[in-house]
Amino acid sequence: MGLIPKDEIKRKFVHLMCLIYILGYWYLPKNIVVWGLAIAITIVIFLEVLRFKVPSLNNFFKDNLKGFYRQQEADKMSGLVWTLLGGLITILIFSNKYMVFASLLYLVFADAAAALVGRAFGKHKILFGKSLEGSAACFVVCFIVGLFIFNFQFAFLGAIIATFTEAIPWKLNDNFWMQIINAGMLTLLAEFVVWSK
Repeated sequence: MGLIPKDEIKRKFVHLMCLIYILGYWYLPKNIVVWGLAIAITIVIFLEVLRFKVPSLNNFFKDNLKGFYRQQEADKMSGLVWTLLGGLITILIFSNKYMVFASLLYLVFADAAAALVGRAFGKHKILFGKSLEGSAACFVVCFIVGLFIFNFQFAFLGAIIATFTEAIPWKLNDNFWMQIINAGMLTLLAEFVVWSK
């Protein structure tokens, strides 16, 4: 059994912060959440560009926010930008609130579970270098999340879709694509399978 790096735990904590806009999406009018995300993305991009322009600021961010930035993000946009942008696009494109809500929760809980369990217990490699243990954790968490929203069959099928989506090494950033792809696949699945309890 391996130890989970503290930096990885810090990064997954950022995922939990996404619950702010996810719960906002569920309880607040859609336009408020859209504007809130747009403003948040603008602020984060501004800080990122400023970081690139001012080396001392970039060093400050890397030294004091260690763990929130990956080493390869020293000279490119952080994952937070892509996560927020993916959430915004998902909310704008798809109209079924339940499918969107589930896809956003998959990102927060299942992606984190896959990474943490994979790092700590992953011994058996499967697709794209992902571990069986991490993917199993992703499936279980997605299935549990789905049971709060969908019926048993749809929750099970949704968990399978999300597990495959999480395993694929997407270009740009997986946090960006996971929300969009899962919402799209769940929306498509809902055309053929009864999803409500």
